[in-house]
Amino acid sequence: MMNAYFDIRNGHIAIVETDTPEPGWIKLTSKQSRLAARYRLDEDGKVIDAFPGKTDEEVLAAIAEQQAAQAQPTASAPRVLTKLQFLNRFTNEELAAVYTAAKTNVLIEVFLDKLKLAQEVNLDDPQTVDGLQALAAAGLLSEARVQEVLA
Repeated sequence: MMNAYFDIRNGHIAIVETDTPEPGWIKLTSKQSRLAARYRLDEDGKVIDAFPGKTDEEVLAAIAEQQAAQAQPTASAPRVLTKLQFLNRFTNEELAAVYTAAKTNVLIEVFLDKLKLAQEVNLDDPQTVDGLQALAAAGLLSEARVQEVLA
């Protein structure tokens, strides 16, 4: 007759059914679940039920819920736009003012030159933020517009 055993070697729990247990394996009682995922090792290396009072189905649902929550990105991905998408966040009047100001303000000219050379525009890049702040400092955009462009 086959019995079920906890195999806790390697710091993980596996349940093995065999009639020839290996040294160190722990025999499950008839009342213990055969669902290895419900068990964990405590600090002393003892097997404990991490979900006492729950059915195996409830344990599987709880684990699936935890895994789904972990799969959700916690940090937002970089917000990257094409150059055209970025420029389309400005009105034509704003762009005309920026290009006009670039003729006499070297920092604005540098911002536009970098924009021309860029492959893409990352809205979270400090250079993008600094460039927009320079436009605001020159009176070309309000701080509210800078935030709208970065949104």
